[in-house]
Amino acid sequence: MSTRLFGRLTAVTLLAAGAALTQFPASAVPIPGGQATTIFVPGADGIQLNAVITAPPDLAAHKNPLVLQPSGWGMPAMGSIGSAYELSSAEGFVSIEYTARGMYLSGGQVDMLGEKDAEDASAVIDWAIANLNVDPDRIAIAGGSYGAGLSLIAAAHDPRIKAIVADSPPGDIGEALSPNGTPKTGGPIALAAAGVATNRFSPDVVRRGLDAIVNHDAGAFDSLPNRYLLARAIPQLNAHGTAVLLAHDWQDSLLPVGPSYSLFDQLTTPKMLFLVPGDHSTGGGPGQVAGLPNPIWDAGIRWLDHYVNGVDNGIDREPVVNIQPADEPSGAFVHRESVADAAIAGRDFTLSAPGGGVLGADPAESWSQPLTSEPTTAVAAIPYVTGTLAQLGLAPAIPLASVDRNCAAVWRSEPFSNGGVLSGIPRVKLTVSPSSPDLTMIGILYDEAPDGNGKVISYWPITRHGLAPGQPAQLDWDLAPTYWNLAAGHRLTLTVTTQDPVPFESSTPLGSVNVFDSPSTVELPLSAS
Repeated sequence: MSTRLFGRLTAVTLLAAGAALTQFPASAVPIPGGQATTIFVPGADGIQLNAVITAPPDLAAHKNPLVLQPSGWGMPAMGSIGSAYELSSAEGFVSIEYTARGMYLSGGQVDMLGEKDAEDASAVIDWAIANLNVDPDRIAIAGGSYGAGLSLIAAAHDPRIKAIVADSPPGDIGEALSPNGTPKTGGPIALAAAGVATNRFSPDVVRRGLDAIVNHDAGAFDSLPNRYLLARAIPQLNAHGTAVLLAHDWQDSLLPVGPSYSLFDQLTTPKMLFLVPGDHSTGGGPGQVAGLPNPIWDAGIRWLDHYVNGVDNGIDREPVVNIQPADEPSGAFVHRESVADAAIAGRDFTLSAPGGGVLGADPAESWSQPLTSEPTTAVAAIPYVTGTLAQLGLAPAIPLASVDRNCAAVWRSEPFSNGGVLSGIPRVKLTVSPSSPDLTMIGILYDEAPDGNGKVISYWPITRHGLAPGQPAQLDWDLAPTYWNLAAGHRLTLTVTTQDPVPFESSTPLGSVNVFDSPSTVELPLSAS
């Protein structure tokens, strides 16, 4: 271990210990020199927000830049202590890590990324300007997960915020918890479990959570004012000219990558995007929490230093879109100037009858095949596990021959002799005659090796209600975006199941028989031969 890294970790440990044992009144100022002070600062409506503040050693000598670092879901104020120490000790920022309202020692009730959360950030800025010798023209905000969502709504609300780093934000809260109307088995439960001991929920949030967990209501969170958080924030960020660095993990099972990928190009401000393998916040987490060397937070610190402090460190001249392939956690980054530049034009592959399913069949073929709704070995993901293993280069593979063809549709391409690249959003277009008005289907795209074992490239569910039993229905849906290198001699295999109980709750009745029909196709953003 290097001296620099050992010293950094030692400092972080001491700061965290000091912050846990010390509490100062709201009028206190931080101890200079990168040391931490625990404090309470006033929120928007007079509630007290618990905060940990780090400051440069010459705090009183001149006006200082400020970075707010709001906490993640159910996390205490010190959740970003590693990056906070970096910013205060190396870049001269005053860093205020604060716990969101309704969590841990902060007052009030959880606002679920609402207007009060945005107003709290402005109140903290006001307090810092009045008490901490902060330069009102040099203000930033940075966070991960829930803290990234707070950062986006705060910067959209307050034009004083010049730059933002948002790692793994909740771009669309309703879609994250119930994608395409399909409730997740673990998402709401994980959030409830993470916050039940430390968060204070309003009756409205409790009702929504119970509807999602107990009543399996796919729309429980759809009517949140900030459901479409990223889409709502972008016009205001553009109007303010806020410099935005956005990051996300390809296999994020809690707050999926889709909105970050699809909406990024709508930003017209200075912007940068990182897409890396991993599950929720695992790509950037080590840099944010512990200050360890990390592509996302190393760039994030330079981003704030340039766009807030005016340091000419060259980051404004670096590639805008930085992609680490989803299949290569230690691979080199692919650089593009936009997401659109990175995406490959889609190619349509006709699907044959799934009994001996061919991906790339004769379009003129007409077919119909019944499949029974039962679980199979085709599992899209184990939440919080599959993506983490992928980040470590240990993505699990399943023998695709084991998938029961009586219960799952399976289509395989011919081997691609020279391999290829998938970059973009796969799209499935199926004709299905359901046996009941309610139908859930889960599409999973695999990279199948010559030995028949397949690794998940992309997946996504769809649920529809009110269908006419026995009548053909066209279901079109996008799988999750990806950038994946397909090795020479590998195939692409698509499975569609109606039951995948590990990640999703299915509305398709168990044991029901649903008829898959032609025409059915899959559109793949593929460059291969």
